[in-house]
Amino acid sequence: MDRQRRTNTAQRRPWQDEIYEDEQYYDAEPVEEEPLRESVEEIIATNRMVLLTCTLAAMLPPFALFLFFAEKKSRAMRHFAIQSLALTVCHMALALVLMVVNAIFGGIPYLGFLLNMWLWIAYIAAAIVMLILRVRMMFFAWRGARFVLPVIGHKLDRLN
Repeated sequence: MDRQRRTNTAQRRPWQDEIYEDEQYYDAEPVEEEPLRESVEEIIATNRMVLLTCTLAAMLPPFALFLFFAEKKSRAMRHFAIQSLALTVCHMALALVLMVVNAIFGGIPYLGFLLNMWLWIAYIAAAIVMLILRVRMMFFAWRGARFVLPVIGHKLDRLN
């Protein structure tokens, strides 16, 4: 086969000396790439009134509670209401746990003060993370894209 290739290349004209793709990569297998699933947003709403309502539900937990019980038709409104309520419940549960720990160990001299200070720092950091998640949820709601909370979001989709 090499002899046949040499004779073919010897008989070619100068303008035929370029290497064709099939000759250069004749033994390479094609590589199939998986599309990135995380970069594709699932659009769940396009109506501006629904988008505004979803954004308000993501921003205001009392409004999200109202929408959770009142809205039965719009999947987008229920989705953002459930996500917002879950974020609020997580925030309140974390605050309750930190208050209980502070009440139990807060009376210890010196150690109680240090623990109280560290618990406040932890609460402020968690509140900042919750605020960032809520703002991100608002942006997704305004675009009409689906937003899922990082840890508990997939479990909440069963309620929808």
